Order: sequence, then C-alpha cells, then structure tokens
Amino acid sequence: MKFDETDVRVIRNLQRDARTNFADIAKQCGVSVDTIIKRFQRLRRNGVVRGTTILLDPRHLGLDCLASLELDVEPVHITEVVEQVREQPGVVFSTPSMGMQSVFAVTALRDMKELNSLRETIKGLPNVRDVKTSIWVGDILLCPENFELDGLKEEP
Repeated sequence: MKFDETDVRVIRNLQRDARTNFADIAKQCGVSVDTIIKRFQRLRRNGVVRGTTILLDPRHLGLDCLASLELDVEPVHITEVVEQVREQPGVVFSTPSMGMQSVFAVTALRDMKELNSLRETIKGLPNVRDVKTSIWVGDILLCPENFELDGLKEEP
C-alpha cells in the first residue's frame, strides 16, 4: 500500500492520541472530514490500522522495573518456550526472534528482586540455555492489552 502525506498525518495524529477528532485532522491536512474518514477506513481495511488503544505508563502502576529478556533456546523448542514465558507473572509479551537470541520478552515488574526471581525461573525452564537482561531506564509507554492487571488490585 502506498502512503501520501495525508495518510501519514492521519496515522501520526492517531498515534499521539487515538481519540483525535477527524475534523481536527482534516483541518490540519487542508482536506474535508469525509476525506479523512475514507483514508482511515482504507487504512483499517488494508490492515495498517488494526484498532485503537491507550498507552499505559507502567511506573504509575507501581511497576518500576521494566526490562527485556533475550533467551537462547534450543531451536526445536522455541514455540514451547515462548508459551511458557508468556505464562510467567510480569511478562508483558514474549515472541520468537531472529538474531543472536531466539526468544524476546518484555517484563514489567515491581522491583529488581522480582526481576531476578523471574530471570531465574526462566533460566530454569527446560531448553533455555541462557538469558540476557536489559533494564529500561527511560520513559516507557506500553499497550495495555498485554498487561495482566489483576495483580495490581488491592487486597480487600
């Protein structure tokens, strides 16, 4: 699919805030609201836009330790390990990857103690040869569909 400046502006505006009014985007682009609606519908129809969402700042949820994990896994067991990692508390997502490591995961945890515990649990999984960790220090916004929020509820 080819994009022009209007398509890019529609996407950029909605990336910043998915609730942006189409009339505001139209005004910025110098086109009609109908044009923006049609562009948005075309982007959805072609799979470029798959939905709208909010972004969460995990640190405001008490999750101060954000990290990525890169796992060296026996090649024939990658799918199995990805699923096992996804089941671990604190794992936002896990996916097969290409490169030096074969599985990539993102975690959002309360502190370093939880990260170390998770890392040791994952290192102990069958077919995991090694785990490399990178701790994120900048501002991070993550899609909430990946968060397990039940653990954040206060106990009665």
